[in-house]
Amino acid sequence: MKTPISRKIFFWSLFVSYFIITGIVLFFVFGYRHDFGQKVFVHTGSLTIKANPKNVSITLNGKEPKSRLVNVINDSYFITGLRPRLYNLSVTTDEFKTWAKDINIHSGISTEFWNILLLRQNYERTNFNISNIDKFFPAPAENIFAATRQMGKTFTVHIFDTKKDTSINTFIFPQTTFTQNEYENIEWSPTSKELIIPIIHTKENSTQKDYSINYLKTNQSYLLSDFIKYDNLRLVRWDPQEKNTLYFIYKDGLFRTELTFDEEQLKPVKIVNDVFAYDFADDGLYILNTSGEILYGGNKQGKDLKLMNSFDINQNHNDYRLIAYDNHRLIVIDNDSGDLFLYNKSDKNIHNKKLSTNITGAHFSDDGKKLLFHSPFEIFIYFTRDWNTQPVRNEDQMQSIIRFSQILENIHFAKDYEHIIYTAGNDVKITELDYRGTRITDTIISLDEEKSTLINKHKMNKLFFIDSTQNTNRLLQSIEFPEKETFF
Repeated sequence: MKTPISRKIFFWSLFVSYFIITGIVLFFVFGYRHDFGQKVFVHTGSLTIKANPKNVSITLNGKEPKSRLVNVINDSYFITGLRPRLYNLSVTTDEFKTWAKDINIHSGISTEFWNILLLRQNYERTNFNISNIDKFFPAPAENIFAATRQMGKTFTVHIFDTKKDTSINTFIFPQTTFTQNEYENIEWSPTSKELIIPIIHTKENSTQKDYSINYLKTNQSYLLSDFIKYDNLRLVRWDPQEKNTLYFIYKDGLFRTELTFDEEQLKPVKIVNDVFAYDFADDGLYILNTSGEILYGGNKQGKDLKLMNSFDINQNHNDYRLIAYDNHRLIVIDNDSGDLFLYNKSDKNIHNKKLSTNITGAHFSDDGKKLLFHSPFEIFIYFTRDWNTQPVRNEDQMQSIIRFSQILENIHFAKDYEHIIYTAGNDVKITELDYRGTRITDTIISLDEEKSTLINKHKMNKLFFIDSTQNTNRLLQSIEFPEKETFF
């Protein structure tokens, strides 16, 4: 029996319709849309956004996008079906300032913004019960600080616990002032139970530089000059692993000594001669010698030192800082000229050069992939490794982040290492590293105090600083910054 022609037509119509509809669906699934203005099909792009705080409203050219999928694993937003063009992206939420910039969406590419940071319109401050302080220095223990106070000729150091909001130790130094060396600070031991305080004091009718070794457990202080009869010690530091052990430079020699204050004299042991500067990293001891050579050894007693590289430094200068991340990444700063020398060894290349001049400070990010450095008026970033997350940046690439006409201070990475926090006059400011569109710079808070120490405690999500109130001068304060994030 023959199949009626109408059934054949119906069958083939369904067959053809299936492939047409499937093709159209796949066409849209793979990101193609019809542009009725140009009468062509275009391959669309997408947009991925992760913001702090996580619950935000997103608009493109003032309109909420039709597609906005949420990734519950990392709280990111994924917007699809965007025609390639320039958009104004705006991210907002209640009680926070709007983040906005012009962005380009490209055909067939997901444009990603993983570090959008919104600032509160107003930050609630926490005031701590310690005032009239000049500076403060954080201990490795998250809630402990050493706060300094100069009252006439008496210098005082308060060990302050922000969790208990009280001073737990007080060290008083009559006829004493804090060091005038801007590159020298109070140094905590790795256990947060001891500290080295660089001071200038009057002793036997003469003014001299000295170091006080202080123990929190016993509340005792010892002047290093009473136990080591060397003049003009410098760069006194704790051993990062061995308890109660110090390193220092005397003349041009690097020494090591165990602290045994029950004896009349300490017995320093010389590690190496002809030293300008030294530093510790997790993998060992690093030394800059007077010939500009970098010596490295895994043994901190200097028994296995070997030549790592050398810099063409000015040997007529003798005030240098050495900052080591590991035996592949380190820098040297000439404090007299501000010359910054870089050693950066990767899988692809070795970069050994003078990177910049007129530099006053620098430090590596925690992962060692970025170097933040600055002059009095400008902040720079250098990438030691390829950065493949958008915005993509290449190994050995340097960028100028921001420049001001006033002196910049307290310069450091924010918690995400994609923003820089600093003070400019009375303002605590933040600038993002993302150069796409334009770098966003904004003010976190404004202070009454123009000269304020600023410390960002990443694990606590807190920014500590000194400011005045109507009733109290130079008070330790903090704000929560950035907003705490959770997985759910």
